[in-house]
Amino acid sequence: MKKWMLMLAVISVFILSACNEETDEEEVETVTPVEVEEVTVEDFSVTKSFTARSMPNDQVPVLAEAPGEVEELFVERGDEVEEGDVIAEYSSQYGWMEMEAPIDGIIQELNLQEGRMVTTEEPAAVVINTDPLVLHFQLTTNNRDLIEVGDDVRYKVSQADRDGEAEVTYIASTASESGLFDVEAEIEQTDDPISSGLTAQVEIDEVIESDAYVVPTEAIVERGADQFVYVIENDEAIRVDVDVISMQSQYTAIDPVADDIIAEGDTVVTRGQLTIEDGQTVRIVEED
Repeated sequence: MKKWMLMLAVISVFILSACNEETDEEEVETVTPVEVEEVTVEDFSVTKSFTARSMPNDQVPVLAEAPGEVEELFVERGDEVEEGDVIAEYSSQYGWMEMEAPIDGIIQELNLQEGRMVTTEEPAAVVINTDPLVLHFQLTTNNRDLIEVGDDVRYKVSQADRDGEAEVTYIASTASESGLFDVEAEIEQTDDPISSGLTAQVEIDEVIESDAYVVPTEAIVERGADQFVYVIENDEAIRVDVDVISMQSQYTAIDPVADDIIAEGDTVVTRGQLTIEDGQTVRIVEED
């Protein structure tokens, strides 16, 4: 009886040892799937937004040469006219006279009615030109240095569902009473023109760091006061401590704490980094 019990104990030991070996082998073969993205070296910028208002590039009043009575009116408010088009005819003490459009544009104001008197004291009409359309906004002293005349700035006019680029044509050399510098940028109109008087958003980029290491923001791991990323080397995740220069929603500029740790083109973990440790074997998978 004791002999059989002894043999049974020996067999059990062998079985347990085999199970442990299989478990160890499984643990060694287990790798963590991760997603990665390359490190880039570039000028890292932040985007600043400013409120602008669309304005005509030219605005000219139409004045009667002498008081008189409007005999015939040829336009309505909102009509497009060309320079020299007759807006109205009126009779005065000097005889039959005409009022002409001074520029190409749109009749923005019209203070004339047939059979009514016209005077020389106030404009009979106002013609505006909105092609190109002008965006007017203001900058502080620091922001004024971000752009120059001839630069392009991005704009968006939500009310007109339009966006694009506008060319800076004017930057004031002196500040206004509010301490701000007036800026104008021009938009070339299309077949679907933007009206004057609308609010727009103008975006200007400011370079925070030149030739910075840039990684996806989601690659940054924060544990207490430490900030780091995992760089993949030979299928291993290597922890690299970094200082964050500037963080935005999508990308972050970093500075490695130690030199020669990160290089352009290295891959950093962007998914799965919260479940791995330094030196852990990983498997790179494609982003879904």
